[in-house]
Amino acid sequence: MPGDDAIDREFNAMTNRLIKREQLRRAAADLNSTSPPAIENVLANISAEVTEEAAERLALAKAKTAPHPSKPGS
Repeated sequence: MPGDDAIDREFNAMTNRLIKREQLRRAAADLNSTSPPAIENVLANISAEVTEEAAERLALAKAKTAPHPSKPGS
């Protein structure tokens, strides 16, 4: 359809703007990550992510070892 080209161009332009904005945001974050408070913040974020992943793994392991509800005496 003739209108599809215009929609595709608009979508591509918006996508490119969003990608460029994200690149700029990441570049700015890299520049600001050398101060002591920034390093502390980065380490806190990493710690929070690792803790969350560990909690998820423990919950999955616990769910796998829990007795099935159809076996009340097990």
